Amino acid sequence: MMILHTKLHIPHSRREILIDRPRLMELLNEGLKAKLTAVTAPAGYGKTTALSEWARQCGCPAAWISLDRYDNDLVQFWSCVIAAVEQVCPSFGEALSLHVEHMKSSGYDSFIAALLNELNDIPRELALILDDFQVIELSSIYDSVAYVLEHLPPHIHFYTASRFDLPFPTAKLQAKGHLQKIYVQDLRFQREEGIRYLHDCMRILLSREEADLLVHRTEGWVSGLHLAALSLKRSADPSGFIRDFGGQHRDISQYLLEELLERQSEEISDFLLQTSITSRMNDSLCEAMTGRASCGDQLEALKRQNMFIILLDEIGEWYRYHHLFADFLQQQFRRKQPDKWAETHANAARWLGANGFYEEAIDHFLACGNYTEATSLIEGNLSKLHLKRTMVQQWLSILPESVLDTKPGIQCQYIKMLSETGELALAETKLKAIQNKLSEPDWQPWKSFLLLIAAEIALYRKDIPRTSEYLEMYEQHAPEGSPLQMIAGNTARVNCYTVLEYFDDLHEADAFFRRWIEVWGKKENYPFAGYLYLAYSKLLYEWNRLDEAEMYAERTFWQKPMQPYARILVQAAVGAARIRYVKGDAEGAAELLEQVKSKLHSPDNPLFFQELETERAALSVNEPSADEAAAWLQSCGLAPSDNVPVNRVREYLHYARALIACGQADEAMGLLDRMYRLVRHEDRLIYVIQVLIVQSKALHHQRDTPHALMKLEAALHLAEPQGYIRSFVDEGATMAQLLAEYLHCRQTGHIRESLSVSLLYVKKLLLHMNVRKSGASDSPSPLTMQETKILRMVHEGLMRRQIAERINVTDETVKKHMKNIYKKLDASSRMQALQRGKELNLL
Repeated sequence: MMILHTKLHIPHSRREILIDRPRLMELLNEGLKAKLTAVTAPAGYGKTTALSEWARQCGCPAAWISLDRYDNDLVQFWSCVIAAVEQVCPSFGEALSLHVEHMKSSGYDSFIAALLNELNDIPRELALILDDFQVIELSSIYDSVAYVLEHLPPHIHFYTASRFDLPFPTAKLQAKGHLQKIYVQDLRFQREEGIRYLHDCMRILLSREEADLLVHRTEGWVSGLHLAALSLKRSADPSGFIRDFGGQHRDISQYLLEELLERQSEEISDFLLQTSITSRMNDSLCEAMTGRASCGDQLEALKRQNMFIILLDEIGEWYRYHHLFADFLQQQFRRKQPDKWAETHANAARWLGANGFYEEAIDHFLACGNYTEATSLIEGNLSKLHLKRTMVQQWLSILPESVLDTKPGIQCQYIKMLSETGELALAETKLKAIQNKLSEPDWQPWKSFLLLIAAEIALYRKDIPRTSEYLEMYEQHAPEGSPLQMIAGNTARVNCYTVLEYFDDLHEADAFFRRWIEVWGKKENYPFAGYLYLAYSKLLYEWNRLDEAEMYAERTFWQKPMQPYARILVQAAVGAARIRYVKGDAEGAAELLEQVKSKLHSPDNPLFFQELETERAALSVNEPSADEAAAWLQSCGLAPSDNVPVNRVREYLHYARALIACGQADEAMGLLDRMYRLVRHEDRLIYVIQVLIVQSKALHHQRDTPHALMKLEAALHLAEPQGYIRSFVDEGATMAQLLAEYLHCRQTGHIRESLSVSLLYVKKLLLHMNVRKSGASDSPSPLTMQETKILRMVHEGLMRRQIAERINVTDETVKKHMKNIYKKLDASSRMQALQRGKELNLL
């Protein structure tokens, strides 16, 4: 992600127009005893100047960020923070790049934890200055900054400059003495400071009384006094100017700005107006906006005249206007020259686009209503902008339908974004609106893609019959497949396909997956089927049909049509590795997770690599040792207080298990309670069951057995109709103990059945768990002595007739025994029965 280095330079101020302000510098120095110093005042009170001067003289290393509206993005904002600190501490941030990019898909929790660790490792005091914080409007940035401040190491100090009070709670910081506030009354010139500024800096010869009156009339407003001084220099009657100057008839700032602009030559006035529309400017950009040559000379002249222009770097290449001045100029420009306003925005946009500043270019095209070029620029740079989906979606929401109708690809992408971000109603409305266009030549290639989007929306609504209807239409329209089915399939997007989550009925899911795998599984151009293989593998795994589950996962992993798509390969490797691990091949599981890395060729490889590393660490976390769990807790970057996004529930369940293993069941329960409310709200039954299961383990570790069994019973009640097995079995010895305890309490009447849970289902789960080896309460063998003897003969390789002869019974009797064995062991084949017998130490 490109970050302008000018944003990271402490703004340059001309020493000859500054006065010493020891009282203000001391207030800023006090901030080195706090976590946060908030400098808050309206525009023009010298916040930036005060902080830049303090940064140069405080003796403490200072990292600076000049924020602008393009930093109003979670990834961009924290990328700027990393880059700023790196300017001061070159080794900083080496371990953060993966975390910061992962924020778009998984939230900021792991990144913040890693950031705090890196800040803690900085060996000296550091001030991080966030200038113009008022441009930030994203709640996730507010939340993340607040969390960082709460856990900030004592030698790191945040300074913010903002026109408004900070938009996140600071009362706790203030109560603990961690907050230093600097307001307007601290920034405004005091009487003597204002007089010295007029006399010593602006070189205006006034009597002490006149200077005192002007300071009083401006109420110490730094920019107001500066503008008044500029106007005074051009006034033929300074005394009359001071006498008439006041705020009783019009806003002082507007009066001063108008006075300043109207006194310029037409050439300079036009230059100021035309160059005011960008957040930063250089010689070349100004030439593009104004059509004039030698704009660098004009910028330098404005700087010499103190015309509210700020140098952004040390070499004099990039500048910006004072924000208040720029706002005023823009208002004047749009009001006085609307045609020129639009033309200048378009000129700026073309220069910015040609020089790689795509985001600013698109904003300028949209500002002047040039939707055609804005759309083309968006379309041509979607691959570069995929991590900024929120901004792209905002742009697309501005574009009129008449323009989107000429760009089917963009319109289709917009509908897909809407569906993935949960705006299903709007997505459906747009789908309906374009149905009559699908026969047009430009739209025909996108029909199959739109049918898949319609199927996705139906799936998100859990309308499985409707999902199949759209898939049938897709199959009829594109029997040989379509490359559009896998748009963004090689990137890490916000919502990866986790199809099984949208099924409450696993038996319905079984029929759905088998049907569509049969239709698409053998077709060369249907890589989309990979998502169905993966979902079916997860379902078979849940039902403990491990061999079949492994077959579908590895089939996806190795099948040629799936090879180009990183998201499919990663999910397939994760599923297959989990099965290998459960089967006892931990080394093979780790090897597979490492092996898949060489097969990935995605712009988001770092994100996928991180996912694979997380899975490697989490493989044994269901029932880890305290040491394993502690090591994972240190490296995972998660925290019990995190806000959990629904697409990371599985990862946070691993985290909760690790907390429990480390004796932090209280912290785990707080996290699990929030997760339970989330998954209930999102209507994800599979996660509701799993959260209840882990809650029961946490309560068990808190020695609250009655409530643990209540949570377990709630999970069993939801899971039994769907045949859930591995969600219980994978929880290991603790779950075996809880299930045995629940069975015992039910059988002895110590607890009454409040929910419909059959004891047969509980016994069945216990049969799937190696209870003796795990240390759980003993459970009787599921087989009779005769059935056990027959199973052992099957293991020896004997056929049914041979077994009948050996135990002196009929062939039909052996057949009945085998049927009972299969039922008790939940097996559908000889191989599965033998596998289950080994797990239960019957063989």
